Amino acid sequence: MNRSMAKKKLSRVVRKFAKDEKKFLTQMKGGKRNLDRPDFIWHALLGSFATMGNSKGFSRLVKDQKNYNRISFSTLKKLKTRRARKKRIQEVCKGAGIRWPDRKAAWIIDCFEMIQQLGGLKRTKDKLLSAQGRDDKMRFLRQFPGIGPKYSRDIMMDVYDKDFRNSIALDTRVKSISKELGLSFSTYEAEEDFFLDVAREAGINGWELDRLLYWFRDDIRELL
Repeated sequence: MNRSMAKKKLSRVVRKFAKDEKKFLTQMKGGKRNLDRPDFIWHALLGSFATMGNSKGFSRLVKDQKNYNRISFSTLKKLKTRRARKKRIQEVCKGAGIRWPDRKAAWIIDCFEMIQQLGGLKRTKDKLLSAQGRDDKMRFLRQFPGIGPKYSRDIMMDVYDKDFRNSIALDTRVKSISKELGLSFSTYEAEEDFFLDVAREAGINGWELDRLLYWFRDDIRELL
């Protein structure tokens, strides 16, 4: 199937889902409340690492208050050495069944130290939110170890940031839709542009399409 045909086919399907799931999308936009968290940047980074490789990690590492509290920013600050902090992070990640715990522990401790160097949680959050436009915010987030093209979008999409309402966080679920349509892309940006064209044709924004593809992937694939 060529891209033009694929675009029309997918846009017809998601247009119906957007109408049927309007209430769901409105509820999802409520995630912007997380911006009010004093530890927003830390919460977002831990959420990113928790879901890498398996989205179920979020409930085990971030939603599980006991685990989250053991590696909260304030808790790690109380530990005296990098070695003690890294050991604590490894223990919690392994206990929570997070994929690639040693690799992620290294990223998390490096992120902790970077936030310290930037002046702490509030100053880091202020620097992020003062960045001008989507590209500058993504560039800022990609300074953090382990954060690449997907999560530099997803972090701000989760809080429905105005600069990210025409963005797609490409993960295995979204890519499975490309595969279902028989499409392949040479770059992240080319694939994102395809889905943004689908969103425009369906009368929705990229953020809404991204959330529909993530939460209703199997239903959408059945109709393709």
